[in-house]
Order: sequence, then C-alpha cells, then structure tokens
Amino acid sequence: MLSLGLLPAVVYAAEPCYRLDTSVFEVLRDCQQDDAGRLEISASALASLHYDADGLAALLVGKQHYYLRADGRHLAVITYDNGPDYFEQGLTRARVDGQIGYYDTQLQPAFASRFDWGWPFQDGVAEVCQGCRPGKPDADGHTSIVGGKHYRIDRQGNRLPKPTP
Repeated sequence: MLSLGLLPAVVYAAEPCYRLDTSVFEVLRDCQQDDAGRLEISASALASLHYDADGLAALLVGKQHYYLRADGRHLAVITYDNGPDYFEQGLTRARVDGQIGYYDTQLQPAFASRFDWGWPFQDGVAEVCQGCRPGKPDADGHTSIVGGKHYRIDRQGNRLPKPTP
C-alpha cells in the first residue's frame, strides 16, 4: 500500500465568500473563489444579496473585495480602509493585469488607460503615476507610493497640465 504522505501534492482550498451587505459578517452560500482565483457564484446566491441604489453588492473573498451586480457581473477592486474601494465621483479602482484602472457602477472601464497606481477622483481629477511602487508600510500598516512619474488625469483618462500655483 502506498502512503499518501509520499505523494507530492499541492492542495488549494477554495475561499468562501463573506457578505458585506448585512450587519453580520456571514458566509454567502453557493459562492467561492476557485483555485485559479475566479469568483464562482450561483444565481440563488446572487438573488439573496441586497443591492444598493447603484445596483451593487459587495463581498470579501479571502483577501479580495468584489463588487457584484444582480446579473452576475463582478469586479475585484482594491482594498481601501479595510473594505472595497469607494466609488468617488462614480468611479472605483481595480487592479487588472498588475495595473490600476477606473471602473463605473456598471463595472465597466471608464477609459482604457491603466497606471502603476492611481488615487481616487476628486473634483473631476485623479493623480496617477507610472513607474511608482509601494514603499515600506509604516507602524500602522499604511503603505505610501514612492518613485515614478506622477501626473493628473481627467475622467476620460486624458493627461492634464500641471496646476498653476
């Protein structure tokens, strides 16, 4: 008889989904992130969620936050303030293929440009950077963005001139 301890094996456990639409942090049945990191959610699980005025619900799966729509569309967004990134001026940030993009409440890209980092929009403008990277976390776990070229963009992703002092 062969011992299972001798077999090389990599076992990944699927990550459960936790509801963020209730006051109680509870598992959403029939929802999980598979071994490849894809979100799997049943129609009945989607139907059980409470959607906000924009038609969105939020989940936490492992260390990843998601926004979902009732039709099953979903977007993995960056974590901000221990939750899913806020929608600022109708846009949220998501990391796709290693770069930050901006997405609307329909979970569609606001524009094609992506950046090494981007801050939320404020007064129709967001600061972004290329060639930047996360610095060392401080004592509270906050990480600054260091290096690279910083500039501002408008809501269509167009580069804006430097503000005049």
